Amino acid sequence: YLLAASVLSFVLPLSYNIAQTRLRNIVSTGHARDGVNSNERSPIQKMQSTRTSSDLSSSSQRQSKRTSLILKAAEETAIMGKMFDTMGSTSKAVAMNRDILTLFKAEGDDFSWEAGLTLSEINSLGPKSLEVVVKTLTGSSKLWGSIFLSNPDNEEACRMRIKCCVDALDIFDIAPAKEQLSDRSVIFPCYSAMNFIAKSVPYVPPNNMSHGDFEMTMAENFVKETHYQQYHQCRALAFQADVMRRYGKYEDTLSVIDEMKSIYDPQLHSRVLVKEYVSDHCTEIVAASTFWLHHYGRNDEALRLCDQVIYTMLPEIEATELVTKLTILIPICRTLANQRETSTAEKALELFKTHVSDPAARAGGKAHPAMGLCVPIIIILKCCSSGGGAYADLNTDVAYMLNRNDPDWFESTYLTYFDAAWSTMCAEACLCLAKITGCISHDESHVLIKEGLKCLEESANTLEKEDGTIVNSMARSYYSQILSELENLSAPV
Repeated sequence: YLLAASVLSFVLPLSYNIAQTRLRNIVSTGHARDGVNSNERSPIQKMQSTRTSSDLSSSSQRQSKRTSLILKAAEETAIMGKMFDTMGSTSKAVAMNRDILTLFKAEGDDFSWEAGLTLSEINSLGPKSLEVVVKTLTGSSKLWGSIFLSNPDNEEACRMRIKCCVDALDIFDIAPAKEQLSDRSVIFPCYSAMNFIAKSVPYVPPNNMSHGDFEMTMAENFVKETHYQQYHQCRALAFQADVMRRYGKYEDTLSVIDEMKSIYDPQLHSRVLVKEYVSDHCTEIVAASTFWLHHYGRNDEALRLCDQVIYTMLPEIEATELVTKLTILIPICRTLANQRETSTAEKALELFKTHVSDPAARAGGKAHPAMGLCVPIIIILKCCSSGGGAYADLNTDVAYMLNRNDPDWFESTYLTYFDAAWSTMCAEACLCLAKITGCISHDESHVLIKEGLKCLEESANTLEKEDGTIVNSMARSYYSQILSELENLSAPV
């Protein structure tokens, strides 16, 4: 291993320098204009139009050769970039991508992340060049995201992560060469990445659009682009449903999910979706809809859909994909726990332990930070499964709820993915524990009730903006339910 690392430490910088030299040589010959010309013609171009057909043929051949060289250089440089990324040299991988994009700038100009490509440069891109540019910008967004995750104070990395995605979508939308592409799947990962960004970090939509208009339009465009490509179409519909859900259009969301389910085949599509889009967003959105159906009084449908997810979709998710399983099972388990039946809660608890919490515990410090989101739902399921009596590790769970130190991002993440504030889930866990401990220790029960009400104060701030607008109606309804139960439990008998 040490010998291999030593060799790579020598080979990679050497290869990088060779690639840089090749790039400079190719850039000096001009940029890739391989099939689509600007509508505007300069005086020189008008003079060139008088050339003989032989001259034009010769010029076309030179252009084709130059384009081939540029695309070859871009391919080789992309391989080098991946090698640097694999070795952990993310900044060098970003630099390699910048060099690739420089190939498509006007002669003598270097690519700038801020300025991007000009309209004339975008119009000059041929179909193959367009694919390279879009793929490189999408990959750059991921690299900037890695830099940001390693240092959350790096605001530039966060901004560039977003800008690369927005630029890729904008270039693909306006480039004339797009019409020559029969397969448009190169842009699909960018739509998916932008949806994740929209859910996880603040951003400014382009062209003075509102967040809602930008995300709805993006979702509609994704669906249009994926027609006749089945698993991509499934992902696009899941994306559209997710955007609608974030803006409170749950009934419309359920209709889109029904359309998606009519073409989604877990055995055929699930693993290829994970490979292409990191996670099976289709199963995730179907699982999320079980709780919405329950919320709207369609409980029988919700339970049938729970079984469908558990027995036909969940088995297709690899055992190592714990975050995906967490995202799938939290709404399922919330739906089952709300049936207020001990046997149903036991089923949910066993399911969650088998697929999420036990594997996460075995992984220890190597588990994804999101595994911390397991705790309240596990406590709620234990309480519902106990039939109202004490269970083995009751004291441990009480101690956890009274001494929590949760990351700030838990609150917004839970709301975004599960239509409930994290603080409200913690309040329900306190409520469940208080009901059990009330039969054992009135003082401990009182402290848990007080902690639950404190959690709900945070929920109130999360779920209502300063102008009184409700952020999420379903989460607000859940908050009101837990608040009422806690107040009733705290009232003197």
